[in-house]
This record gives sequence, structure tokens and C-alpha cells, in this order.
Amino acid sequence: MRSSTILLLSLRSLAHETIKNLVLAGIGRMIIMDDGKVTEEDLSGGFLFREEEGAVGKLRTEAALPQIASLNPLVSLSSFPTLSPFVQPSSGDNGSSLQNGAAKADMLEFLKREKVDVVVACDMTRSEIESINAATRDAKVGLYAAGSYGYYGYVFADLGQHDFVVTPPSNMGKPASTLLKKSLSYVPFEAVLDRSGWAAPFGQAGKGGSPFRGMSRTMTKERAPGAMVGLLSLWEFERRHGDLPSGKEGQVAELGEIAEELRSALGIHLKALPQVEGSMIEHLGNHATAFFPPTLAILGGCLAQDVLRAISKKDKPIGNLLVVDSWGGQGAVARWGMEDMRDA
Repeated sequence: MRSSTILLLSLRSLAHETIKNLVLAGIGRMIIMDDGKVTEEDLSGGFLFREEEGAVGKLRTEAALPQIASLNPLVSLSSFPTLSPFVQPSSGDNGSSLQNGAAKADMLEFLKREKVDVVVACDMTRSEIESINAATRDAKVGLYAAGSYGYYGYVFADLGQHDFVVTPPSNMGKPASTLLKKSLSYVPFEAVLDRSGWAAPFGQAGKGGSPFRGMSRTMTKERAPGAMVGLLSLWEFERRHGDLPSGKEGQVAELGEIAEELRSALGIHLKALPQVEGSMIEHLGNHATAFFPPTLAILGGCLAQDVLRAISKKDKPIGNLLVVDSWGGQGAVARWGMEDMRDA
């Protein structure tokens, strides 16, 4: 762990809690990248930007670096006041395939040059995650993508072919003498969004089946299906419109229609989720871009803990999508397009 290099993209609110936990744990090196300046809104999203030190108007990387360094002087820090090549400026034609290819090549070159082990992308758009994920897979670098939407949030993991060890259950009260070697084969982010196999039951989730279809009522409720549908609905809305909903006329209604369509397509048990909760849809439709400190604390802790689990190769990481509902006090992991762990 102390020889690992973690690249963290975007210093918005979720990054603060994540950085704190990673740096205090004693990773080897952290690289931070962000192309923005600190705003008044940023001050309420975390502790890295301090108003009394004149943070507002400064580059986020410049304002955050001293605070990060003070957490653990043994961790090597690097900063870049840009998100390029990982996030490209938007263009009217969405960029040509040639431009996209060049950006991917630049990402690969950066990851190899800086010897990055894991990329942590915070608060990115759906298309940005897909683009970054394509590069991390080619570079054989792990990716965590995470974001918060008001009371709700998620952590997605793609660690490629990931081998790790687990402690077997103790026998008759005696500690286990050996560790068990296990393996997980992760899939790219686009597999979560692929509906083509959702007609298959949860037992075939590893082949693209719905993680919910065919489950009992009790099993379904344990997996926070409402929050998962809400998350997928936001990503579908973003795909259609190029942005998250912001409370404009008709957006909440459209988001609700998308959610009901997804609930049906996933085959979620009707008694576990007879309909998508209207209050959740209204919240997401109006506050998807808002920060809620309890959500950030929960997500940042879960994200950092799992990154540490991945780089230490000890215990099972998230496989592969965690959703959190901080208002309802729920959180659950679902496997999308990937098999469960097996012997290595």
C-alpha cells in the first residue's frame, strides 16, 4: 500500500472525505487534478478549502494542497491544475473519433508515465466515466467512479482481473491458519448501462442478467432497488439531454417516467417495489447537483475503504456498483454483468 500511486480526478465535495481517508491510511503517492477555481459553494462541500485563508478564487489544486499535506507529511503529493487529458472540453459535434483516439492515447501515456495504480474519478458525467474507463482498462489500471446526487450517491468499481486474499471462517472458535486466494473479473462501466440481457434472472447477472429479476420480496428489499433505479434514471436522463435535471419544468415528470420504465425492465418484485417512490424522484429531479454532507461522509468513507482494500489485495472489494440512500439509511451492492468471486 505504501508504494501505491492513486490519481484523483476532480476536487469537488466528494473528493474531500475520500482524500482524507486515503492520506491518513498512508498510501505512497497521491496525484490530484482539477481545472476549476474555488467558489463560495465549494466551501460548504468539504474541509480542503478554507475561507479564512482566501481560498475563494484560487485554483482548487492550489488551495487544497497545503491541507492535504498537513494530514500526513509522509505521503508524496503531486497536483495538476487541469483535468486534461481525462476530461476534454465539450465541442459542438461531441468530438471526432480521431480526437477521442488522441485523448485516449494521452490518458494511457499519463497513466504509464506516472505509474498510477488506481484512478478515482469523482462527480464525473456518464460519458466521461466511459471514456476514462476505456483508458484504464487498456492500461490495466483500476478505476473507481463515484458521485453524489443530494441524498443519494454511488461507487462503481472496475478493477479488471483482480486477485486478492480472504480470511476463511474460523473452525470451532480457532482462527484460520491460511488465507484463501480469490479472484474477480470486473467489467467496464458500459456493462451497467447495457439493457440487452435484463430479461434473464439474477442468477445470470454475470452474463448481463438483471440483478433483481426472479428475487424474492425479502432479497429484493435488502438490495435497495428504489435507490438503484433512481441512479440509473439519472444516467439515462443525462444520456438523453447531456446534463442532469435541475428542476426545470417537465424534468421531474420525465425522470419519473424513465424510472418506471427501468423498474419494469429490470423485473423488480412488485411487492418489494410496486412503484418508484415519488419523493425520491422529486428530490433527484430538483437537487441532483446539490451537496448533502451526510451523503458525502458516507460515500467518501466507503470509497476510500474500498480503494485501500483493492490496493492491498486483501478482502473482497465492491463488485461492482454500490448505491447509497442517506435519507432512508440504506446502502446496497449489486453485480452488473460480472460473476461473483471464485478461487484464484
